[in-house]
Amino acid sequence: MTRLYIVRHAEAEGNLFRRIHGQYDTTLTVNGLRQVEALRDRFAGENVDACYSSDLVRTRTTAQAVWVPKGLPLRLEPRFREVALGCWEDVPFGQLEREEPEMMARFSADPYHWRVEGAETVEQYSGRFLAALEEVARAHDGQTVAIFTHGCVIRAMEMRLFYGPDRIPEIAHCDNTGVSLLEYEGGRFRSVYLNDNSHLPPELSTFARQNWWRQQGTRKDRNLWFRPLGDRDWYAACRREAWRLVYGDDGDCDGAAFYRDALAGAAGEPWALCQAMLGEEPAGLVQLNLAASRRAGHVAFLYLLPEFRGQGLGIQLVGQAVSFFRARGKSRLELAVSPANGRALAFYRRYGFAETGTVPGRYGELLRLEWNGELTRDLGPELVSV
Repeated sequence: MTRLYIVRHAEAEGNLFRRIHGQYDTTLTVNGLRQVEALRDRFAGENVDACYSSDLVRTRTTAQAVWVPKGLPLRLEPRFREVALGCWEDVPFGQLEREEPEMMARFSADPYHWRVEGAETVEQYSGRFLAALEEVARAHDGQTVAIFTHGCVIRAMEMRLFYGPDRIPEIAHCDNTGVSLLEYEGGRFRSVYLNDNSHLPPELSTFARQNWWRQQGTRKDRNLWFRPLGDRDWYAACRREAWRLVYGDDGDCDGAAFYRDALAGAAGEPWALCQAMLGEEPAGLVQLNLAASRRAGHVAFLYLLPEFRGQGLGIQLVGQAVSFFRARGKSRLELAVSPANGRALAFYRRYGFAETGTVPGRYGELLRLEWNGELTRDLGPELVSV
């Protein structure tokens, strides 16, 4: 008999930024790294003979909870990857909810009728996952194996092995770092338990902050979508409100000049100055500067209207900036914040921005902050491709 721990990766950028990530390669969040430590504690007393992972960074990094302390090689298996999402990769959930609500509903509730251009079908991604799973189980008879993989393929595995397509609503979703234990013997899989996240206190659980997965209740997550901004007056009004928030009045705020600077920094790229939308309501903006730095992507201004603050939406603005600059070869973000803007400083520090110095500002020095989104390096004794 082979014992198989199936582990979902820790919280990654897509989970936090509310963007759909299949095989789009991303890093773990600050909270995700804390989840890895909790997972390490969970497995501290467990015997594990072999460790496998999808070859994507978020799973490889999560797998360090087991392969590093136990001194095992990490075997990379691409068939344990998440579903390939085709034209949906790295699209904000808010955009898909607005433009493709029927397919979004089918994605979880009716995957056999879900079709997206360039994406795998449920038969394809569950088939390659199960083929790899059985190969690993046969190769490690009498041993215990940990496999690090992704949420959609875990759910498809459970559907194929234990539920069937007629019972999809009964299949629970797996929290980040959720653990399932299977046993394989005589060509058959048996579940000991599925999707257990008991090692995570509520403050670390990703699902504790989200509502989309809940089978009861009417609360929904609030997901933004984005469009290029061409409204000078609306932009100027946002600048003035932000100025009053920091400096007490807007007497010295030249909204028209700020808008001219924004257009110059965008260098003709419409998505460098975009409006964040919640449903059909403007909620904020993202202003990026393509000319400011060659080393890192420069964020000139992130803003939410007052009525949308305090709802966990701000990090989605950061996610839009990350997506924009990563597509242009920049894995780091930099920005400047007034020392008087304590709320903004607390926000950026919470999500992994670090102070790297100061830059001159109109009313004195500003703090320069940087976010490092480089793909995490694997740590440990050995990597093995299989």
